[in-house]
Amino acid sequence: KQWYQRRVAITAGGIYDGDLTSPEAQEAVKQVLVEFKNRASASGQLASGDVILVGDVVEVKEQVVAGQKYIITINLGVTSNAECSAAAEDGFVSSTVCSNTEDLGQHIIEVVSQPWMETKYIFGEFQDVSGPALASYWN
Repeated sequence: KQWYQRRVAITAGGIYDGDLTSPEAQEAVKQVLVEFKNRASASGQLASGDVILVGDVVEVKEQVVAGQKYIITINLGVTSNAECSAAAEDGFVSSTVCSNTEDLGQHIIEVVSQPWMETKYIFGEFQDVSGPALASYWN
């Protein structure tokens, strides 16, 4: 038998496809969702009956910077739908449970993980790609 080894060349500072199944990428997604909820609440735009509607993570790109930068493309929304609010946990509801998908849009969010620092995550840009605009909740 012949064994083949896959080699991946990563250019320092280059952006490459991330591994969504890695614990680090999954934690980055969780941190982004919590930060979005906190910023939306602090901005006053998240009403008391609103919940964050979380869809699929479309892709994760990574870049080695002063830490690990994650560029997360995710389907995300905000809804006041009573069915969705009733199914929510900690202010979040999955789009697999909530049928109110017209409130779901695609967004790109950047975060840098620096696990050795006191502040472990530094949050960057939030871009609206399609669907309802949520960037104002972030900024």
